[in-house]
Amino acid sequence: MRVSVVIPAFDAQATVGAAISSALWQTYRDLEVVVVDDGSRDSTGTIAAAFPEPVRVVRQENAGVAAARNRGIAQAQGELIAFCDADDVLLPQHLEELVATFDRHGDGIATSNCYWLFPSGIHPSRMRYKGRFPRPERQRLAILQQNFVSTMSLFPKRLVDELEGFATDLEVAEDWDFWLRAIYSGARVSLQPKPLALYRWGSESLSAQPARMDEHAEAVLRRASERDDLSAEERAYLERRLSGPSPAQLGRAGDEALRAGRYREAAASYRRAAELVPVEPRLVWKARVLRAAPWLTGPLVRARQLKIEDSVGFDEGHVR
Repeated sequence: MRVSVVIPAFDAQATVGAAISSALWQTYRDLEVVVVDDGSRDSTGTIAAAFPEPVRVVRQENAGVAAARNRGIAQAQGELIAFCDADDVLLPQHLEELVATFDRHGDGIATSNCYWLFPSGIHPSRMRYKGRFPRPERQRLAILQQNFVSTMSLFPKRLVDELEGFATDLEVAEDWDFWLRAIYSGARVSLQPKPLALYRWGSESLSAQPARMDEHAEAVLRRASERDDLSAEERAYLERRLSGPSPAQLGRAGDEALRAGRYREAAASYRRAAELVPVEPRLVWKARVLRAAPWLTGPLVRARQLKIEDSVGFDEGHVR
């Protein structure tokens, strides 16, 4: 068996069946599915247990997503690990294309493009990856700027042993911390560019709670700042990044100002955010378009954004 699909699940009875089914629908067949029921209080474990082999269910007391990922990997029999969170969906060719990308690049981490899945569906413009992907020689700096590695990734199981797993004291951003340590250990990330998965962008998950996300993202970067193998450029970036608002905070402030028609304020927030994460194409685009004449281009950018948000059911509970 080559691939183990690990699905950490907590109180996910509404979505876990779809996640497991999508793993079983894969055109790539050399796989197993390991579902970790992380102390769910609903029917998550019962639903998962209803699936036949190659699905296996592992149960544990609630310990958080990092511990669930570690447990699933420990129980996995495949040489490669692929993640699918319990509220996400893999399209049939996802693993086939991801394994091909991994094999083509020889080792490291292969990450997959995906559509953001909103309450009203998907939109062609809302994909995880648009534009250029960080080059291997720039990935150390890029992973400090932004978590550019999706959880929908494929990597050798031995990498977890080398890095001593996911940090269990992080409630969120545990994947960013792991990918950061992997890249600094020498692993490089390759992109499978086709959007062959659906990443659910909801208003109830941990990743939709901005204050908590900001807190744990800062914790990840403060840990990184303590490394003794940072280059001068990397250390200077972290000092600048940790001295003020995060790109996420600036981006949210820009969106709020844009929706309210405060275009000059939006332009300033987007510009500061884009300076901190030049690998984020949407922020860079907004900063450039609004730079010269925000009072002129702002209404056009606002109308475009509101139209897309309305079409996918995006509201204030959905946080970038």
